[in-house]
Amino acid sequence: MKEREKLQRMLKEHRLKHQLELQSQQIEKVFSSHQVSAHVAGGEVKPRTIRFDLQAHLEAGWERLRHIKQDLLNVLGATLINEDGRWQVHLNRKEEAPVPLLDLITLVSEMPPVTAVLGIDETGNPILMEFSADDLTHMLISGSEGAGKTTLLRTIAVSLALSNRQSRLQLAVIGANKADQSIDATLAPLDYLPHMLAPVAFTPAETKELLQFMVDEVDYRQEQRMQTPVITLFVDDVVALMDTVGPFVSEAVTKISQHGPDVGIHLALSTGQPASEKLSTVLRANLPVRLVGRVADAAEAQAASDLPGTQAEYLLGEGDFVAVVGETAVHFQAAYIGDYDLHLTLETLQRNRPRPLLAQPVNNRPSLPPNDAAAEDHFWFNEQIEVKPANGFESVGMGQL
Repeated sequence: MKEREKLQRMLKEHRLKHQLELQSQQIEKVFSSHQVSAHVAGGEVKPRTIRFDLQAHLEAGWERLRHIKQDLLNVLGATLINEDGRWQVHLNRKEEAPVPLLDLITLVSEMPPVTAVLGIDETGNPILMEFSADDLTHMLISGSEGAGKTTLLRTIAVSLALSNRQSRLQLAVIGANKADQSIDATLAPLDYLPHMLAPVAFTPAETKELLQFMVDEVDYRQEQRMQTPVITLFVDDVVALMDTVGPFVSEAVTKISQHGPDVGIHLALSTGQPASEKLSTVLRANLPVRLVGRVADAAEAQAASDLPGTQAEYLLGEGDFVAVVGETAVHFQAAYIGDYDLHLTLETLQRNRPRPLLAQPVNNRPSLPPNDAAAEDHFWFNEQIEVKPANGFESVGMGQL
């Protein structure tokens, strides 16, 4: 136990150091954007605040200084202060998540293949989801706004990527298609996971394209009797997608739910409308794992879990969930991975990514055109690390391990 606690303490220190390095780079970049030379030369970390000491000559005039202060506030939520002639940037520390994913993973000594870390139960034990198990093939995450559905999808995707090599597991993600076509900042950084088959789909056209690919992949694998690599498809706000994109969403997801497990394809869906009739009886029957967050009332809790008496209507939100499989319900707090920890994870995955054995990857199926530029716009740390977003619907061939 002492060794594990020591490991967790070292990991927290490493995560904090990485966060401070990124924040220092962000501060310097703000000044540089205003043609002001500034360098972070140290500081102090306290339980509730972080102070960055600057080496800077701020003779840019009050108007430019006002813009710098506003940009620091917008980018970091930080304030610029002059104390006794020394310039400092002060930043309030966010409360640490109750269950940081990177800490929780260290508690799992052996991780079965294609297994995601969901969180911890009331006794402090990790809750795992083994997609390849016969009775755990697909999941539906339900809850009202603020329950933590999208955040949990991100946690599951990252935990799968951390414990499975790209040759054995690939990911596809469909985000909520918003009316203003805005990008969901929670899911967009997943573009940089090396396991991604394609950029996260955020528009109706991208959603149809990706779903059609997945349906074709099911057919192809059935013909070829293939099961690898395993693919997990994440679909956020699936009922809303059925409204905005059309009936093809329901048809595609239902087909994947029925035939996907036999060919190594699994679903992780989320919805804020678990009682909707658009979730057909057939689809519901093929979603054996239900993760239920805060819902409006007992009727919605039962619709989400397919089990009476879960008391999900009393959950607190923000990652407070009940996991239901059959007639078994387990209360758990979902694991969380914040932006800085995600950046550290992406750096690690890209650094440890094995080199191709062949000059060209083998792929005997057509791929869609690349969409690198769109993906690069989604992630705000892309200038600090050498990472490449997914560039098409390519299955891993012999050239990649």
